[in-house]
Amino acid sequence: MRKLFYVLCTVIIFSNSSCDNAGADPVQCFTPPSPFSFELVDKTTKENLFTNGTYNSKDVVIKNLDDTSKAVKYDFISENNLNIIRLGYIGWQTETINYSISIGNKNIFQFHVEAKRINAECSHTEYSNFEVKNAAYELDQTKGVYKILVDTKN
Repeated sequence: MRKLFYVLCTVIIFSNSSCDNAGADPVQCFTPPSPFSFELVDKTTKENLFTNGTYNSKDVVIKNLDDTSKAVKYDFISENNLNIIRLGYIGWQTETINYSISIGNKNIFQFHVEAKRINAECSHTEYSNFEVKNAAYELDQTKGVYKILVDTKN
């Protein structure tokens, strides 16, 4: 229900903003960066590895590979058994992201993306060079979630 609320809010914001009006108010024409959401699923069964108890959300470790002293902000969305890792703090400024996502001591995957914040008449973020390393993945386009396929046999 909460997810539906966020989707509706996003639709309302986009439908009420008009970026092609000359002299548009920048507040009305502001588009926040899109978050990156990852669901860790068993490569064979496609079961969510947090939901089935294989992993515990308290064991998630996300490291900034370019600056290990810098803490990485993320959210773990557990409500309604969604159990996804959401990186929603990328793209508020122009930056290159190189993160390592681990569960305890097990490196699950690395994530790279370049974000360019465009502060023109209508501010928005453009992403390029998106890459998931060390894991196969699928994009669920209906939910906007990257399903990271984890081989739990190893």
